[in-house]
Amino acid sequence: MYRLIRYYNQNRKKILWIILIIVFIIAIIQILNFFAKKNNGSNNSKKESVVGNITYSNAVTSNKSSVTGSEISQDKLKKDTDIIDTFFNYCNEGDVEDAYELLTDECKEEMYPSVEDFKKIYYEYLFNGDKKSYTIENWVGDIYRIMITDDILSTGKLNSTETRQDYMTVIRKSNEYKLNINSYIGRKNLNLETMYNDIKVTVKEVNTYMDYEEYNIYVENNSNNTILLDTNDDVKSVYLLDSNDKKAYFFNNEVNTSKLVVQSKLKTTLKIKFSNSYSSTRKMKNIVFSKFVLNYDEYNKLENKAEYDFKELKIKL
Repeated sequence: MYRLIRYYNQNRKKILWIILIIVFIIAIIQILNFFAKKNNGSNNSKKESVVGNITYSNAVTSNKSSVTGSEISQDKLKKDTDIIDTFFNYCNEGDVEDAYELLTDECKEEMYPSVEDFKKIYYEYLFNGDKKSYTIENWVGDIYRIMITDDILSTGKLNSTETRQDYMTVIRKSNEYKLNINSYIGRKNLNLETMYNDIKVTVKEVNTYMDYEEYNIYVENNSNNTILLDTNDDVKSVYLLDSNDKKAYFFNNEVNTSKLVVQSKLKTTLKIKFSNSYSSTRKMKNIVFSKFVLNYDEYNKLENKAEYDFKELKIKL
């Protein structure tokens, strides 16, 4: 007992500081819990702010496009952010299936063919049972940049500073609003045909992402020779060409060379991905195969393949 009293007398200030810190931390946690309960009350009704006569979620940081600076109409901003809020409410409550049903068919096909895929790839990566706070910022047109952080009020995690970013696109079909998420912008059906020496190339569609575009191409070889669309040994031999003649090159490491070989009188389909950051104003006019081989057998016989008379296959978009 004497030792305890002696220790207390020698370390009185330190002990008092420790007690004060513990009391302070407990008080902070109680305050946060109070606000969390208040925030989640009234059937989890969302906080709102008013711009003009339209009520928005407080998650909206601005009613102007970050890219163009143009103002977004109040009605559009309200309807677009409502679907985004609903998606996050479902995810925050763990309603994975309801959140999944807010995605477009194209987004499901390209990224999450099943609810289980969506849960593993997107939900568990971003939420994993935790609630998240987020801000909504119009990027351009129907595209919104979402900044996602831990919800301190509901999780009690005071030291979490991790912020994740997503781009979501709001799609309206038949008066119903759906979402493309995870930087997937959307799909455009093209069905554009190009003929070259008895070879018909059809660009069926393009799927656009924030950082790249992926084209689905159908090739029909009606010639008498096996052809090679590209030698696949040069990252700059296949590219997109825009209206200003600027190039966006393909990801050659993602293309199997065997898929570029088309036997005589046969058909094939392939997907080609191009490194092309999204722009609402940039217009693509061609896909160019600059090392196109019209006779694959002759090409294979050459010791020095660089001597081959390569052709340029230019596909219109």
